[in-house]
Amino acid sequence: MGVASTQILPPIAALPYIKITAAADTRADALTKFREIYKGEGYTSVAELCRSPDVDAVYIATPNPLHAEHAITAAQSGKHIIVEKPMAMTLAECDAMNEAAEKNGVKLLCGHTHSFDPPIRKIREIVKGGELGKLCMINTWNFNEFMYRPRMKHELAMSRGVVLNQGPHHVDIVRLIGGGMVRSVRAMTGIWDKARQWEGSYTCYLEFADGTPATLVYSGYGFFDTAELFNWVGEGGQHRAPETNLTVRAKLREVRTTEEEEQLKEGMRFGGKREGEYSHVWRGERKQPFFGHTVVSCQKGDIRQTPDGLKIYGETEQREITLPAGSRGREAEVEELYSAVTNGRPVFHGGRWGTATLEVCLAMLESAKQRKEIMLSHQVPSPE
Repeated sequence: MGVASTQILPPIAALPYIKITAAADTRADALTKFREIYKGEGYTSVAELCRSPDVDAVYIATPNPLHAEHAITAAQSGKHIIVEKPMAMTLAECDAMNEAAEKNGVKLLCGHTHSFDPPIRKIREIVKGGELGKLCMINTWNFNEFMYRPRMKHELAMSRGVVLNQGPHHVDIVRLIGGGMVRSVRAMTGIWDKARQWEGSYTCYLEFADGTPATLVYSGYGFFDTAELFNWVGEGGQHRAPETNLTVRAKLREVRTTEEEEQLKEGMRFGGKREGEYSHVWRGERKQPFFGHTVVSCQKGDIRQTPDGLKIYGETEQREITLPAGSRGREAEVEELYSAVTNGRPVFHGGRWGTATLEVCLAMLESAKQRKEIMLSHQVPSPE
């Protein structure tokens, strides 16, 4: 129950068809608080949690290198699974996770990404419906202060900075809109700050099997912020203060050592003294979520997001589409899993989908290393 759990538990606990029955953590204080708030069982190991008869599904939000081990443990115990991005660290781990889920007859859902957001799903619907003609290109950019949020010393290393943490959001958005089948990747990554020695930026060019091009640009160095383009509507649809980037960088400058930064992050975990700081559990008015700025171009028009939905630039007119809030983020993940289990259907963002997204992210790193185009082999089409 790290920082992510403080963002996961409140929204899914509010769902009427879900009951939080158990959690696993090595910290006694966290388990005590969990039992007080959620009245559930507390375990010191994932294996113990998965053996509980009161658990139907497990949400895996453990450190990235443990995703495969814990997903396989859950599958072998007959539990349905939601696993945080990145799905795993290698394609071989993904294959083992998929095999375990299929062998044991459980659903495996790969999240959480912004392809669950209502505007992105609506863009896919419009593109697939053909009202604007053939899809021609996709361009998406995101600039924020990701690299200067408090981190444990291993955190940026295991996520390769932004690539395996934020990259799955970007890749899922583009793959969903483009139909899923990415042919090749050419990318360059950037390490611009000697004090944060992992990838804080990437520029990536994807080519889909049908020839459609896409560009993905990300910077987590906290100068320009793409929220500025949308009246300061942030990633989760909440208001984002214009001074956010400067504030986050200033707070980190107050921390003098790696150990102090780790203590700060430790306090932000579930049950910590600073729990909720930098949290993405939004309060107050919410607009549509934005993961940066995405523009989709078709033969007969362009599409972009707005705070309330989408704007379409057609051949003869421009129009806006207002979208209902709908399920987003973790709520949308759990809703998808619940629907799949109760109706006996495959999950939309299944294990093969998650494997394909990870393949693109790993190819970004390999392409930057080799400075050449990387061909892909694990892609699957966008599920319908």
